[in-house]
Amino acid sequence: MKVDTQTFDLLSDMIEQENLLNDDELSIIKGLTRPGFAFAAQLAIADSIHYHIHVPDIEKLPYALLEDKDGVIENKKEGYIKYGFPGCLKIIFSHIPVAQKEQSAKCFEQSYLDHIGIDIRSDNKEAYIVFQQIPLISAQQDYFFKRQGDGVEVVKCCHMQVKEKYWVYAAKNINYEFAFGPLVIHEQGFGIDLRPANPFNKPVIEESQACCGETKPAKAKIFVVQHV
Repeated sequence: MKVDTQTFDLLSDMIEQENLLNDDELSIIKGLTRPGFAFAAQLAIADSIHYHIHVPDIEKLPYALLEDKDGVIENKKEGYIKYGFPGCLKIIFSHIPVAQKEQSAKCFEQSYLDHIGIDIRSDNKEAYIVFQQIPLISAQQDYFFKRQGDGVEVVKCCHMQVKEKYWVYAAKNINYEFAFGPLVIHEQGFGIDLRPANPFNKPVIEESQACCGETKPAKAKIFVVQHV
């Protein structure tokens, strides 16, 4: 594994101390290195991992603390900043929309984890085969997934572009981004390929109408069986 997992703990402690994420979100982050993580094969060949955290205002971030953790600014635009840390771990902070509109209980004026990115920068055949296992693994786990890009048309978002992506939704608030190919910074604009909305998120009115006893956890209905 190229990513130094010890860096996870150091930065997770810093994130917790600054109240940037809640306990559930911190548990999601730490789950990447636990035994049984479904995408361990993709993580093993990743060149970096990033957390994309929405904050109310990036100008109010603890810059001194981030620098004290050896954070280096890799990219900064209006409402968006990306830090690189030793161990191939990145943290992106933004207060601008980076996802398609979705129904959720999140408040735009609070900090929350938008997604975790697993960055596969090698674009050789062996890496691509591992990358293309993501839909099968998602189906086995009852996760939703969506593809961006087709290997020909690049994916552009956050002033950057890659060859293609898979977005995987493990639950309402668990979004994984798998990016394939070299990262290219472009100055032409922010890019139009935002994170697709999480299909697990339903309108709040539906979530509150549990009138017939205990509700069952949602699962991704990937397969549709037609009865004749």
